[in-house]
Amino acid sequence: MVGTRSRSNSNIVHLDAETPIEIEYLAEGAANVVFKIRSKRVITRDDDYGQPGTTTEDDIPRIDPRLKGNLLRMRKDLPSVAPVLQSHQHFKDQIEPLFPAESLVEQLLCKITPEFVERCNQELRDNEDDPNNDYLGRPKKRFGIYLAKDEPYATLIANMGYDKEHAGTEFKPKWLAQSPSAPPNAKRCRTCALRAMRSVKESTTPESRGISGDFCPLTLVDGDKEILSPSLEPILVKCRGAPIYIPEFERQTLPYFHKLPLLRLLRDLQVQKDPKGILETDPSSLDFMTAMALRDCTFFLKIPNQDNSKARIEARLGDLDLKTPNGNKAEYWKETERQLIDEGWYTATGKMPAPEGSCVCLLSKQK
Repeated sequence: MVGTRSRSNSNIVHLDAETPIEIEYLAEGAANVVFKIRSKRVITRDDDYGQPGTTTEDDIPRIDPRLKGNLLRMRKDLPSVAPVLQSHQHFKDQIEPLFPAESLVEQLLCKITPEFVERCNQELRDNEDDPNNDYLGRPKKRFGIYLAKDEPYATLIANMGYDKEHAGTEFKPKWLAQSPSAPPNAKRCRTCALRAMRSVKESTTPESRGISGDFCPLTLVDGDKEILSPSLEPILVKCRGAPIYIPEFERQTLPYFHKLPLLRLLRDLQVQKDPKGILETDPSSLDFMTAMALRDCTFFLKIPNQDNSKARIEARLGDLDLKTPNGNKAEYWKETERQLIDEGWYTATGKMPAPEGSCVCLLSKQK
Protein backbone atom coordinates (compact mmCIF):
# COMPACT_ATOMS: atom_id res chain seq x y z
CA MET A 1 0.00 0.00 0.00
CA VAL A 2 1.16 3.51 -0.77
CA GLY A 3 1.64 5.19 2.58
CA THR A 4 5.27 4.85 3.58
CA ARG A 5 8.21 6.34 1.80
CA SER A 6 10.30 3.89 -0.15
CA ARG A 7 12.88 3.97 -2.90
CA SER A 8 10.91 1.27 -4.71
CA ASN A 9 8.05 3.73 -5.18
CA SER A 10 10.17 6.04 -7.31
CA ASN A 11 9.20 4.25 -10.54
CA ILE A 12 6.12 5.63 -12.28
CA VAL A 13 3.08 3.40 -12.71
CA HIS A 14 1.72 3.31 -16.27
CA LEU A 15 -1.98 3.14 -17.07
CA ASP A 16 -3.63 2.97 -20.49
CA ALA A 17 -6.94 1.88 -21.98
CA GLU A 18 -5.75 -1.74 -22.09
CA THR A 19 -4.61 -1.97 -18.47
CA PRO A 20 -6.60 -4.92 -17.03
CA ILE A 21 -8.31 -3.02 -14.23
CA GLU A 22 -11.81 -1.85 -13.47
CA ILE A 23 -12.33 1.70 -12.26
CA GLU A 24 -15.23 2.86 -10.15
CA TYR A 25 -16.19 6.37 -9.13
CA LEU A 26 -15.64 6.96 -5.40
CA ALA A 27 -15.69 10.68 -4.62
CA GLU A 28 -14.63 14.11 -5.83
CA GLY A 29 -13.86 17.63 -4.75
CA ALA A 30 -13.66 20.87 -6.65
CA ALA A 31 -10.37 19.97 -8.36
CA ASN A 32 -10.02 16.18 -8.50
CA VAL A 33 -11.93 12.92 -8.87
CA VAL A 34 -11.01 9.75 -6.96
CA PHE A 35 -11.61 6.27 -8.36
CA LYS A 36 -11.44 2.80 -6.84
CA ILE A 37 -9.21 0.31 -8.66
CA ARG A 38 -9.95 -3.39 -9.00
CA SER A 39 -8.50 -6.26 -11.00
CA LYS A 40 -10.53 -6.85 -14.14
CA ARG A 41 -13.15 -9.53 -13.66
CA VAL A 42 -12.74 -12.71 -15.68
CA ILE A 43 -15.73 -14.56 -17.13
CA THR A 44 -14.74 -18.10 -18.01
CA ARG A 45 -16.41 -20.34 -20.58
CA ASP A 46 -18.95 -22.95 -19.51
CA ASP A 47 -17.72 -26.52 -19.48
CA ASP A 48 -19.06 -29.24 -21.77
CA TYR A 49 -22.03 -29.84 -19.44
CA GLY A 50 -23.15 -26.22 -19.40
CA GLN A 51 -21.84 -25.57 -15.91
CA PRO A 52 -19.92 -22.34 -15.20
CA GLY A 53 -16.21 -22.73 -15.72
CA THR A 54 -13.74 -22.50 -12.86
CA THR A 55 -11.61 -19.38 -12.53
CA THR A 56 -8.05 -20.21 -11.55
CA GLU A 57 -5.27 -17.89 -10.49
CA ASP A 58 -3.86 -18.10 -14.02
CA ASP A 59 -7.10 -16.59 -15.36
CA ILE A 60 -6.70 -13.36 -13.37
CA PRO A 61 -4.90 -10.64 -15.34
CA ARG A 62 -1.63 -9.52 -13.81
CA ILE A 63 -1.56 -5.87 -12.69
CA ASP A 64 1.09 -3.71 -11.10
CA PRO A 65 1.03 -4.68 -7.38
CA ARG A 66 1.22 -1.00 -6.44
CA LEU A 67 -2.32 -0.56 -7.77
CA LYS A 68 -3.79 -3.01 -5.28
CA GLY A 69 -5.44 -1.47 -2.25
CA ASN A 70 -4.93 2.08 -3.44
CA LEU A 71 -7.00 4.80 -5.10
CA LEU A 72 -6.51 6.79 -8.30
CA ARG A 73 -6.78 10.58 -8.13
CA MET A 74 -7.24 12.52 -11.38
CA ARG A 75 -7.33 16.24 -12.22
CA LYS A 76 -10.40 18.02 -13.52
CA ASP A 77 -10.31 20.19 -16.62
CA LEU A 78 -10.39 23.56 -14.86
CA PRO A 79 -8.05 26.55 -15.39
CA SER A 80 -7.50 27.03 -11.65
CA VAL A 81 -6.17 23.49 -11.10
CA ALA A 82 -2.40 23.02 -11.42
CA PRO A 83 -1.04 20.24 -13.69
CA VAL A 84 -0.51 17.00 -11.77
CA LEU A 85 3.25 16.86 -12.35
CA GLN A 86 3.70 20.41 -11.04
CA SER A 87 1.52 19.73 -8.01
CA HIS A 88 3.26 16.42 -7.31
CA GLN A 89 6.69 18.06 -7.46
CA HIS A 90 5.51 20.75 -5.06
CA PHE A 91 4.33 18.04 -2.69
CA LYS A 92 7.68 16.20 -2.81
CA ASP A 93 9.83 19.34 -2.53
CA GLN A 94 7.79 21.64 -0.28
CA ILE A 95 5.23 19.62 1.69
CA GLU A 96 6.89 16.29 2.43
CA PRO A 97 9.91 17.77 4.26
CA LEU A 98 7.59 19.62 6.66
CA PHE A 99 5.98 16.54 8.21
CA PRO A 100 6.94 13.14 9.65
CA ALA A 101 6.51 10.36 7.09
CA GLU A 102 3.72 8.70 9.06
CA SER A 103 1.65 11.91 9.02
CA LEU A 104 1.10 12.11 5.26
CA VAL A 105 -0.86 10.13 2.71
CA GLU A 106 1.95 9.57 0.25
CA GLN A 107 1.21 9.91 -3.43
CA LEU A 108 2.80 8.01 -6.30
CA LEU A 109 2.90 9.43 -9.81
CA CYS A 110 1.10 7.56 -12.60
CA LYS A 111 1.57 8.04 -16.36
CA ILE A 112 -1.75 7.93 -18.19
CA THR A 113 -2.87 8.08 -21.82
CA PRO A 114 -5.69 10.14 -23.40
CA GLU A 115 -7.53 6.88 -24.00
CA PHE A 116 -7.39 6.06 -20.29
CA VAL A 117 -8.67 9.55 -19.42
CA GLU A 118 -11.60 9.04 -21.81
CA ARG A 119 -12.34 5.72 -20.14
CA CYS A 120 -12.54 7.49 -16.78
CA ASN A 121 -14.64 10.32 -18.22
CA GLN A 122 -17.06 7.71 -19.52
CA GLU A 123 -17.31 6.33 -16.00
CA LEU A 124 -18.31 9.82 -14.83
CA ARG A 125 -20.93 10.18 -17.57
CA ASP A 126 -22.34 6.73 -16.79
CA ASN A 127 -22.46 7.69 -13.14
CA GLU A 128 -24.49 10.81 -13.94
CA ASP A 129 -27.00 8.66 -15.84
CA ASP A 130 -27.34 6.11 -13.03
CA PRO A 131 -30.85 6.27 -11.46
CA ASN A 132 -29.25 5.52 -8.08
CA ASN A 133 -26.99 8.57 -8.43
CA ASP A 134 -28.64 10.48 -5.59
CA TYR A 135 -27.25 7.98 -3.10
CA LEU A 136 -23.76 7.03 -4.26
CA GLY A 137 -23.09 9.01 -7.41
CA ARG A 138 -21.69 12.37 -8.39
CA PRO A 139 -23.21 15.40 -6.66
CA LYS A 140 -25.43 17.16 -9.18
CA LYS A 141 -23.47 20.39 -8.76
CA ARG A 142 -20.46 18.53 -10.27
CA PHE A 143 -22.28 17.32 -13.39
CA GLY A 144 -20.75 18.35 -16.72
CA ILE A 145 -17.23 18.85 -15.36
CA TYR A 146 -14.83 16.13 -16.49
CA LEU A 147 -11.17 15.16 -16.40
CA ALA A 148 -8.54 17.05 -18.36
CA LYS A 149 -8.02 15.17 -21.64
CA ASP A 150 -4.51 16.57 -22.10
CA GLU A 151 -3.31 15.68 -18.59
CA PRO A 152 -0.61 12.98 -18.90
CA TYR A 153 -0.37 12.18 -15.17
CA ALA A 154 -2.49 11.07 -12.23
CA THR A 155 -1.61 10.13 -8.65
CA LEU A 156 -1.97 6.88 -6.78
CA ILE A 157 -2.89 7.41 -3.12
CA ALA A 158 -3.38 5.16 -0.11
CA ASN A 159 -6.95 4.24 0.71
CA MET A 160 -7.65 5.90 4.07
CA GLY A 161 -11.27 4.73 4.15
CA TYR A 162 -12.70 2.20 6.56
CA ASP A 163 -11.62 -1.44 6.50
CA LYS A 164 -12.23 -4.63 8.49
CA GLU A 165 -10.33 -3.30 11.50
CA HIS A 166 -11.14 0.41 11.40
CA ALA A 167 -13.96 2.88 10.98
CA GLY A 168 -12.91 5.87 8.89
CA THR A 169 -13.76 9.54 8.70
CA GLU A 170 -12.28 12.69 7.24
CA PHE A 171 -12.63 16.44 7.52
CA LYS A 172 -10.93 19.64 6.39
CA PRO A 173 -9.22 21.48 9.27
CA LYS A 174 -9.16 24.65 7.13
CA TRP A 175 -7.61 27.75 8.78
CA LEU A 176 -6.30 26.66 12.18
CA ALA A 177 -5.04 30.19 12.89
CA GLN A 178 -6.69 33.54 12.31
CA SER A 179 -6.14 35.31 8.99
CA PRO A 180 -3.26 37.82 9.22
CA SER A 181 -5.56 40.33 7.50
CA ALA A 182 -8.39 40.05 10.02
CA PRO A 183 -9.21 43.08 12.21
CA PRO A 184 -7.75 42.97 15.73
CA ASN A 185 -11.28 43.10 17.22
CA ALA A 186 -12.48 40.09 15.23
CA LYS A 187 -15.04 37.84 16.90
CA ARG A 188 -14.85 35.20 14.20
CA CYS A 189 -11.88 33.30 12.80
CA ARG A 190 -11.43 33.16 9.05
CA THR A 191 -13.28 29.85 8.62
CA CYS A 192 -16.23 30.86 10.82
CA ALA A 193 -16.46 34.27 9.13
CA LEU A 194 -16.52 32.71 5.65
CA ARG A 195 -19.06 30.13 6.76
CA ALA A 196 -21.35 32.82 8.12
CA MET A 197 -21.07 34.94 4.97
CA ARG A 198 -21.74 32.06 2.59
CA SER A 199 -24.60 30.66 4.63
CA VAL A 200 -26.38 34.00 4.51
CA LYS A 201 -25.49 35.27 1.03
CA GLU A 202 -25.81 31.98 -0.81
CA SER A 203 -28.48 30.37 1.36
CA THR A 204 -26.44 27.21 1.68
CA THR A 205 -25.31 24.90 4.44
CA PRO A 206 -21.62 24.78 5.41
CA GLU A 207 -21.32 21.22 4.09
CA SER A 208 -22.70 22.10 0.66
CA ARG A 209 -20.02 24.77 0.30
CA GLY A 210 -17.17 22.48 1.39
CA ILE A 211 -16.64 24.39 4.63
CA SER A 212 -16.02 22.41 7.81
CA GLY A 213 -19.40 22.73 9.51
CA ASP A 214 -20.65 22.60 13.08
CA PHE A 215 -17.40 23.43 14.84
CA CYS A 216 -14.79 26.15 14.93
CA PRO A 217 -11.40 24.86 13.72
CA LEU A 218 -9.59 26.84 16.42
CA THR A 219 -11.06 24.46 18.99
CA LEU A 220 -8.99 21.62 17.54
CA VAL A 221 -5.70 23.26 18.55
CA ASP A 222 -6.75 25.21 21.65
CA GLY A 223 -5.38 22.59 24.03
CA ASP A 224 -8.45 22.49 26.30
CA LYS A 225 -10.22 19.11 26.40
CA GLU A 226 -13.55 20.69 27.35
CA ILE A 227 -13.38 22.94 24.29
CA LEU A 228 -12.17 20.13 22.03
CA SER A 229 -14.78 17.53 23.00
CA PRO A 230 -17.89 19.14 21.37
CA SER A 231 -15.98 19.57 18.11
CA LEU A 232 -15.28 15.85 17.80
CA GLU A 233 -18.91 14.79 17.57
CA PRO A 234 -19.61 16.29 14.09
CA ILE A 235 -16.37 14.64 12.91
CA LEU A 236 -17.01 11.21 14.42
CA VAL A 237 -20.68 11.04 13.54
CA LYS A 238 -19.61 10.83 9.88
CA CYS A 239 -17.52 7.69 10.50
CA ARG A 240 -18.04 4.99 7.91
CA GLY A 241 -17.57 1.32 8.66
CA ALA A 242 -19.50 1.57 11.93
CA PRO A 243 -23.24 0.84 12.04
CA ILE A 244 -24.04 3.91 14.15
CA TYR A 245 -22.19 6.67 15.94
CA ILE A 246 -20.57 4.98 18.93
CA PRO A 247 -19.71 7.14 21.99
CA GLU A 248 -16.73 4.85 22.56
CA PHE A 249 -15.11 6.48 19.51
CA GLU A 250 -15.11 9.83 21.29
CA ARG A 251 -13.60 8.28 24.41
CA GLN A 252 -10.83 6.84 22.25
CA THR A 253 -10.16 9.92 20.17
CA LEU A 254 -10.43 12.72 22.75
CA PRO A 255 -7.13 11.93 24.51
CA TYR A 256 -5.58 11.10 21.13
CA PHE A 257 -6.56 14.46 19.61
CA HIS A 258 -5.58 16.30 22.77
CA LYS A 259 -2.02 14.94 22.60
CA LEU A 260 -1.75 14.83 18.79
CA PRO A 261 0.92 17.30 17.62
CA LEU A 262 -0.04 16.99 13.92
CA LEU A 263 -2.80 19.62 13.91
CA ARG A 264 -0.71 22.06 15.96
CA LEU A 265 2.17 21.55 13.54
CA LEU A 266 -0.22 22.21 10.66
CA ARG A 267 -1.37 25.44 12.34
CA ASP A 268 2.18 26.63 12.96
CA LEU A 269 3.15 25.97 9.34
CA GLN A 270 0.12 27.88 8.07
CA VAL A 271 1.27 30.89 10.11
CA GLN A 272 4.92 30.49 9.12
CA LYS A 273 4.22 30.27 5.39
CA ASP A 274 1.84 33.26 5.31
CA PRO A 275 2.60 35.80 8.07
CA LYS A 276 1.15 38.84 6.20
CA GLY A 277 -2.05 37.64 4.50
CA ILE A 278 -3.35 37.74 0.95
CA LEU A 279 -3.80 41.54 0.86
CA GLU A 280 -0.09 42.16 1.46
CA THR A 281 1.52 39.10 -0.10
CA ASP A 282 2.51 38.07 -3.60
CA PRO A 283 0.07 35.19 -4.26
CA SER A 284 2.53 33.58 -6.67
CA SER A 285 5.22 33.24 -3.99
CA LEU A 286 6.15 29.67 -3.10
CA ASP A 287 5.48 30.14 0.61
CA PHE A 288 2.02 31.60 0.06
CA MET A 289 0.99 28.82 -2.35
CA THR A 290 2.21 26.30 0.24
CA ALA A 291 0.20 28.05 2.96
CA MET A 292 -2.96 27.85 0.87
CA ALA A 293 -2.35 24.14 0.26
CA LEU A 294 -1.98 23.63 4.02
CA ARG A 295 -5.28 25.47 4.58
CA ASP A 296 -7.21 23.22 2.21
CA CYS A 297 -5.86 19.76 3.04
CA THR A 298 -7.90 16.84 4.37
CA PHE A 299 -7.38 15.14 7.71
CA PHE A 300 -7.99 11.38 7.45
CA LEU A 301 -8.74 9.43 10.61
CA LYS A 302 -8.99 5.65 11.03
CA ILE A 303 -10.37 4.47 14.38
CA PRO A 304 -10.25 0.85 15.59
CA ASN A 305 -13.59 -0.90 15.74
CA GLN A 306 -14.74 -2.06 19.16
CA ASP A 307 -13.95 -5.65 18.23
CA ASN A 308 -10.32 -4.81 17.51
CA SER A 309 -8.63 -3.40 20.58
CA LYS A 310 -5.14 -4.17 19.24
CA ALA A 311 -5.41 -1.83 16.24
CA ARG A 312 -4.19 1.75 16.59
CA ILE A 313 -5.71 5.09 15.63
CA GLU A 314 -4.15 6.36 12.41
CA ALA A 315 -4.17 10.00 11.30
CA ARG A 316 -2.74 11.41 8.07
CA LEU A 317 -2.97 14.56 5.99
CA GLY A 318 -3.85 14.33 2.30
CA ASP A 319 -5.17 16.39 -0.62
CA LEU A 320 -2.19 18.73 -0.32
CA ASP A 321 -2.50 20.06 -3.85
CA LEU A 322 -0.58 23.06 -5.11
CA LYS A 323 -2.74 26.19 -4.93
CA THR A 324 -1.68 28.58 -7.68
CA PRO A 325 -3.15 32.07 -8.31
CA ASN A 326 -4.09 31.01 -11.85
CA GLY A 327 -7.62 31.05 -13.19
CA ASN A 328 -8.45 34.30 -11.33
CA LYS A 329 -7.84 32.57 -8.00
CA ALA A 330 -5.72 35.43 -6.65
CA GLU A 331 -8.46 37.94 -7.38
CA TYR A 332 -11.01 35.64 -5.77
CA TRP A 333 -8.91 35.23 -2.61
CA LYS A 334 -8.41 38.99 -2.29
CA GLU A 335 -12.04 39.87 -2.95
CA THR A 336 -13.22 37.29 -0.41
CA GLU A 337 -10.91 38.74 2.24
CA ARG A 338 -12.07 42.31 1.52
CA GLN A 339 -15.70 41.22 1.85
CA LEU A 340 -15.06 39.51 5.18
CA ILE A 341 -13.42 42.70 6.47
CA ASP A 342 -15.56 45.44 4.92
CA GLU A 343 -18.93 43.80 5.52
CA GLY A 344 -18.24 42.99 9.16
CA TRP A 345 -18.16 39.20 8.94
CA TYR A 346 -14.97 39.00 11.03
CA THR A 347 -16.29 41.37 13.68
CA ALA A 348 -19.89 40.04 13.59
CA THR A 349 -21.14 43.58 13.02
CA GLY A 350 -22.56 43.14 9.52
CA LYS A 351 -26.16 43.92 8.61
CA MET A 352 -26.88 40.23 8.02
CA PRO A 353 -26.37 38.03 11.09
CA ALA A 354 -25.29 34.42 10.80
CA PRO A 355 -28.12 31.91 10.63
CA GLU A 356 -29.63 30.62 13.85
CA GLY A 357 -27.94 27.38 14.89
CA SER A 358 -24.53 28.34 13.48
CA CYS A 359 -21.53 27.24 15.49
CA VAL A 360 -20.06 29.76 17.92
CA CYS A 361 -16.50 30.75 17.03
CA LEU A 362 -13.94 30.26 19.76
CA LEU A 363 -12.82 33.87 19.31
CA SER A 364 -16.25 35.17 20.34
CA LYS A 365 -15.99 33.23 23.60
CA GLN A 366 -12.61 34.76 24.36
CA LYS A 367 -13.60 38.40 23.77
